Amino acid sequence: MREEKNPTFAAGLSLLFPGLGQVYNGETGKGLLVLFLVLAGLLVMLIPGVVVWLFGIYDAWATARRMNAGSVPFREVRWTTIVLFMVVWTVGMFAFLALAALAAFAAFTVAI
Repeated sequence: MREEKNPTFAAGLSLLFPGLGQVYNGETGKGLLVLFLVLAGLLVMLIPGVVVWLFGIYDAWATARRMNAGSVPFREVRWTTIVLFMVVWTVGMFAFLALAALAAFAAFTVAI
Protein backbone atom coordinates (compact mmCIF):
# COMPACT_ATOMS: atom_id res chain seq x y z
CA MET A 1 0.00 0.00 0.00
CA ARG A 2 1.41 3.37 -1.01
CA GLU A 3 1.24 6.49 1.09
CA GLU A 4 -0.69 9.50 -0.14
CA LYS A 5 0.63 12.90 -1.12
CA ASN A 6 -0.22 15.81 1.15
CA PRO A 7 -1.59 18.57 -1.14
CA THR A 8 -1.17 21.27 1.52
CA PHE A 9 2.45 20.25 2.12
CA ALA A 10 3.13 20.25 -1.64
CA ALA A 11 1.64 23.75 -1.97
CA GLY A 12 3.57 24.96 1.08
CA LEU A 13 6.84 23.70 -0.37
CA SER A 14 6.13 25.56 -3.61
CA LEU A 15 5.23 28.68 -1.65
CA LEU A 16 8.56 28.66 0.18
CA PHE A 17 10.72 27.36 -2.67
CA PRO A 18 9.31 27.69 -6.21
CA GLY A 19 9.24 24.29 -7.90
CA LEU A 20 9.86 22.20 -4.77
CA GLY A 21 6.21 21.09 -4.56
CA GLN A 22 6.53 19.63 -8.05
CA VAL A 23 9.69 17.79 -6.99
CA TYR A 24 7.83 16.45 -3.93
CA ASN A 25 5.18 15.16 -6.34
CA GLY A 26 7.89 13.39 -8.37
CA GLU A 27 7.88 15.86 -11.26
CA THR A 28 11.47 17.08 -11.13
CA GLY A 29 11.54 18.44 -14.68
CA LYS A 30 8.43 20.51 -14.07
CA GLY A 31 9.91 21.74 -10.77
CA LEU A 32 13.08 22.93 -12.50
CA LEU A 33 10.98 24.63 -15.18
CA VAL A 34 8.88 26.43 -12.56
CA LEU A 35 12.03 27.53 -10.73
CA PHE A 36 13.66 28.83 -13.91
CA LEU A 37 10.51 30.64 -15.07
CA VAL A 38 9.96 32.25 -11.66
CA LEU A 39 13.54 33.51 -11.52
CA ALA A 40 13.45 34.71 -15.13
CA GLY A 41 10.08 36.37 -14.60
CA LEU A 42 11.21 38.09 -11.43
CA LEU A 43 14.39 39.30 -13.12
CA VAL A 44 12.64 40.70 -16.20
CA MET A 45 9.53 42.02 -14.47
CA LEU A 46 7.98 41.29 -11.12
CA ILE A 47 4.48 40.31 -12.26
CA PRO A 48 5.37 37.39 -14.62
CA GLY A 49 7.52 35.82 -11.91
CA VAL A 50 4.77 36.12 -9.32
CA VAL A 51 2.19 34.68 -11.73
CA VAL A 52 4.37 31.64 -12.45
CA TRP A 53 5.08 31.26 -8.73
CA LEU A 54 1.33 31.27 -7.93
CA PHE A 55 0.73 28.77 -10.73
CA GLY A 56 3.44 26.54 -9.26
CA ILE A 57 1.74 26.61 -5.87
CA TYR A 58 -1.62 25.70 -7.38
CA ASP A 59 -0.12 23.05 -9.65
CA ALA A 60 1.69 21.32 -6.76
CA TRP A 61 -1.55 21.23 -4.74
CA ALA A 62 -3.72 20.06 -7.65
CA THR A 63 -1.25 17.41 -8.81
CA ALA A 64 -0.99 15.93 -5.31
CA ARG A 65 -4.79 15.73 -5.13
CA ARG A 66 -4.98 14.10 -8.58
CA MET A 67 -2.31 11.57 -7.60
CA ASN A 68 -4.28 10.68 -4.48
CA ALA A 69 -7.46 10.31 -6.54
CA GLY A 70 -5.68 8.09 -9.06
CA SER A 71 -6.36 10.31 -12.07
CA VAL A 72 -2.61 10.90 -12.53
CA PRO A 73 0.09 8.27 -12.00
CA PHE A 74 1.48 8.29 -8.46
CA ARG A 75 5.18 9.06 -8.20
CA GLU A 76 7.25 8.28 -5.14
CA VAL A 77 9.16 10.98 -3.30
CA ARG A 78 12.92 10.75 -3.81
CA TRP A 79 14.58 12.63 -0.98
CA THR A 80 17.91 12.76 -2.80
CA THR A 81 16.17 14.57 -5.64
CA ILE A 82 14.69 17.05 -3.17
CA VAL A 83 18.13 17.71 -1.67
CA LEU A 84 19.69 18.16 -5.13
CA PHE A 85 16.85 20.48 -6.11
CA MET A 86 17.52 22.58 -3.01
CA VAL A 87 21.17 22.86 -4.07
CA VAL A 88 20.07 23.99 -7.55
CA TRP A 89 17.57 26.37 -5.94
CA THR A 90 20.28 27.92 -3.75
CA VAL A 91 22.67 28.35 -6.69
CA GLY A 92 19.82 29.82 -8.74
CA MET A 93 19.00 32.33 -6.01
CA PHE A 94 22.64 33.43 -5.76
CA ALA A 95 22.78 33.81 -9.55
CA PHE A 96 19.51 35.75 -9.51
CA LEU A 97 20.76 38.09 -6.79
CA ALA A 98 24.07 38.59 -8.60
CA LEU A 99 22.29 39.46 -11.86
CA ALA A 100 19.90 41.79 -10.04
CA ALA A 101 22.85 43.52 -8.34
CA LEU A 102 24.65 43.89 -11.68
CA ALA A 103 21.53 45.35 -13.27
CA ALA A 104 21.11 47.80 -10.39
CA PHE A 105 24.78 48.77 -10.56
CA ALA A 106 24.55 49.31 -14.33
CA ALA A 107 21.43 51.43 -13.91
CA PHE A 108 23.12 53.44 -11.17
CA THR A 109 26.30 54.10 -13.17
CA VAL A 110 24.29 55.14 -16.24
CA ALA A 111 22.26 57.56 -14.12
CA ILE A 112 25.42 59.27 -12.84
